[in-house]
Amino acid sequence: MRERLAAEDGVAVAEFPMVAVLIVMIALLIIQAALIMHTRNTLVDAAVQGAHHAALMGATPQDGADRAEQLLGARFGEALDAEATAVVDDDGTITVHIDARLPLIGLFGPSGAMSVEGRARDEAAW
Repeated sequence: MRERLAAEDGVAVAEFPMVAVLIVMIALLIIQAALIMHTRNTLVDAAVQGAHHAALMGATPQDGADRAEQLLGARFGEALDAEATAVVDDDGTITVHIDARLPLIGLFGPSGAMSVEGRARDEAAW
């Protein structure tokens, strides 16, 4: 009986599912982190591009907010439900603020909120 308990026959059959589950979970977490970082970087880029657009001579802050929403609409469609606002500070800095909802689990799961800002100096303020 002692020899049968000490034998390692069939251990691989039990080890593989336990290790495979851990490897799959780690892979899914890495993919999710990459998806969130990509979405954040795209939101930041749209905010900065909107601020730069609003900073051009003859443009209004609302033009910058519209440009940011246009860029996000072209990239994500209506999936993020993003809303951009733009304000001008006293020193002539235009800030475009984007609020968006991004999926927390894969592409479809529950959503979380993310806010980013982009700034540019107004050409008329120079």
